[in-house]
Amino acid sequence: MRATVINVGAELLSGQTHNRHLETLAEGLMSKDITIHKAHIVGDHKPDIKQALETVDTELIILSGGLGPTEDDVTKEAVAEHFRLELVKDHASLTRIQNYFARAKRTMSETNLKQAYFPQGATIIDNPVGTAPGALFTVENRHVLLLPGPPAELEPMFKEALEHLKTLHREKRYEAGYRLVGIGESDLEVTLRDVYRKHPGVDIAPYADIGEIRVLFVSKNQTLMEKALDDFNKRYREYIVGPHDQTLESRVVNTLLHQEKTISFVESCTGGMLTSRLINVPDASHVFSESHVLYSNASKIKQLGVNQVIMERFGAVSDQCVYELAYQLAQRTRASITMSVSGIAGPTGGTPDKPVGTVYFGLHHEGKTHTYHKVFSGDRNAVRQKATSYGLFLILRALMHEDDC
Repeated sequence: MRATVINVGAELLSGQTHNRHLETLAEGLMSKDITIHKAHIVGDHKPDIKQALETVDTELIILSGGLGPTEDDVTKEAVAEHFRLELVKDHASLTRIQNYFARAKRTMSETNLKQAYFPQGATIIDNPVGTAPGALFTVENRHVLLLPGPPAELEPMFKEALEHLKTLHREKRYEAGYRLVGIGESDLEVTLRDVYRKHPGVDIAPYADIGEIRVLFVSKNQTLMEKALDDFNKRYREYIVGPHDQTLESRVVNTLLHQEKTISFVESCTGGMLTSRLINVPDASHVFSESHVLYSNASKIKQLGVNQVIMERFGAVSDQCVYELAYQLAQRTRASITMSVSGIAGPTGGTPDKPVGTVYFGLHHEGKTHTYHKVFSGDRNAVRQKATSYGLFLILRALMHEDDC
């Protein structure tokens, strides 16, 4: 099945908002063997939306954005006019919208009423975050999917919509994949070429994020896909942190839970990012002990008793400093595993010996303290995000006793 995507929103055209929609939609559709044939970005105007619809020659049309209550939210109305459909009130949707305002103790505006109107017979996609439901319906031998624009609303609703789309497109497909940390996208791509050639019956697609790469495998033949997965696992085992659909932090938390261990952090350049990612995982409270954000040299000496001689001789960004931080944190918290992070995120502060992007990690586990260091590329935010992912990677490797990184 082929799809056309129409992203609606002036903010997308002006560059004020990053178009995450197309990335999310393309990845999800590919997993169901649905390919995007065309993609349009149009403003919040009926004529522009209708003009884009006139060019569609695919079986599936997905429109995102323009389902809100304001006057410039006209996507649904434009679609209805194009296909000459009547919009009728969906009472269940209206009740959910009313309940949304009641829970928030806010007065519902009359303009929100239009969000409860859909083409007759449409499958309603509930919105777990906002007030704009989505819808899936069939007209003129085409399937039309309407989704709201905000990514926090679109993404969970799209997952539900994919289940409905699966019933429309019944060809059996198999999919799986891995999440990797510690290898760059370009390095992976070069070595992947041989895997592509060796497994022509499997679609292999890497999706790079800052500090992590997900690799998705899709095939109509389960045996071929399992052979490709096995080959990939043997080649890249040292970088694999788990299935592609599990986050790195959830893998860490679940492993700690299984091993009945606890963890503590002391962070400098990452400024609490390790802690934040970990506690985003449900049940993190069962494994997380405590965290310190110690930025200045004085705070490291005062709060964890790092020897001032170490700071003066080697500096805060050093093996010696992160070793001492992780060790002292373990003695004070009695956590099963402790990690310290200190680095130069930039854009200033680098030296020839320790350029911008240099990050040191200390890890204390099972009575031993190890140190690691990496030099990450990118701007300040990228360095911090990469350091956070790599720190979680080191923790998982240590827990799995594969910590020779």
